[in-house]
This record gives sequence, C-alpha cells and structure tokens, in this order.
Amino acid sequence: MSVLDQFSLKTKVAIVTGGEGLLGRVICETIRELGGTALSVDLKPTADHVLDIIDAAAIQKFSDSCPPVDILVNCAVGNQKPVMDGGQGLADELNISLMGGYNMTAAFGSRMPKGGVVLNIGSDLALIGPDPSLYAPGAMKPAGYCIAKHGILGMTRYFAVIWGGRVRVNCLCPGSIAQGQRVPRCPMGRLAQPQEMKGPVAFLLSDASSYMTGSILTVDGGRTCF
Repeated sequence: MSVLDQFSLKTKVAIVTGGEGLLGRVICETIRELGGTALSVDLKPTADHVLDIIDAAAIQKFSDSCPPVDILVNCAVGNQKPVMDGGQGLADELNISLMGGYNMTAAFGSRMPKGGVVLNIGSDLALIGPDPSLYAPGAMKPAGYCIAKHGILGMTRYFAVIWGGRVRVNCLCPGSIAQGQRVPRCPMGRLAQPQEMKGPVAFLLSDASSYMTGSILTVDGGRTCF
C-alpha cells in the first residue's frame, strides 16, 4: 500500500460529536476530503443527528438504530462557564466532554468492526495549566474544561488497553485555534489556523497510524515544550 493509499477513508463511516463546532467542522471536512462519510452529532439543528450525549439512553437508542460505524470522534465540549460558578460549570463540562465521550465510546466503539478508530479531542490544557496572563479578569479558561481534558487522556489509554488491536483509540491535543484571541507563549509565536489540524486528524483516523493506540499527539506550536 502506498503512503497516499494509507490515508484513504473510502468506504469508512464516521460519527463526529460536536460536529458543528469550529474543530468539529474541520474534522468532518477532512473525513469527506479523504473519501469517507462524516455524520455530525450535535445539539445544533444543523447537525446530521441532533443528540444530547449526556443522555445515555438516547445514545444507546441512536447506536442501536445505526449500522456499525468505522470511526468515532469525540469532539464535544460544554458551555465553558466561568471558573467560579458554584461548581455547575464543572459538572456541565465533565458531563459533556468526559461522560458524554465515555457514553459514545462505550456505545459505538464496542460495536466497531476490527480496525475501527476512536479519536478523542483533548487540548494543550490536558497537559499544562492555563496561562492567566492570556485572559481578562474573571474570564480564565474554566476549571471544568481543564479537568475534563485531563480526564480524556485517561479515557483514551483505558479503552486502548481494553480493546487492544481490535479498535485503536488515540487522542489529539491541539493548541489554540485562531479566533481573535491573544497568542500564547509558544516557540512558533502564533495561533493555529483551522486547516493545520487536517493533517494530524487525517493521520490519526487512517491506516497511516495503524500501529498507534493509546497515543497522545500534540499539535500546539510547541507550547507544551515550556
């Protein structure tokens, strides 16, 4: 198989949670450009499937109604309430990013054919803490976001061990994608452009990464080097 052929996703069907968000749209576009079918799952009405991933019963019903899929991407995040909000923001983020990802992985990953792929979307903040100097007073990245993203690393490694070589489970930890925010301290001295996530996503979803499972791929301009 040639290198280019290894990246093909022809005949592959993928479900992308948070598929209507910025990174979710990039992931869906990447899958389609590689010849696969991408189905976005989101609460937004523009999604292919409107689904609350906190609702385990609804997920199971959705999974039972679908033929087995080849790829699952867990990209959903919560509403990122302020860091000090009585704990509700923490609960919301853990429920959506972490518990929702677990529910989807358990429901769909267990039914995947051999060679299936689960890709969890982490963050550079799964590896380091937020830099307070980047945020306005009272607007620092919520605790729930950081805690949930750290948990996603553990979930990635857990399912990688449980499923062995049958279903590969990896995690992509992107840095900040440019949306008008301040540039973090990093060797490349700039924010990521959305299209710069396409290559890493293509690699992790395709046979180009066929000997990788339980791996954490960081694409952050070198921010976590410090």
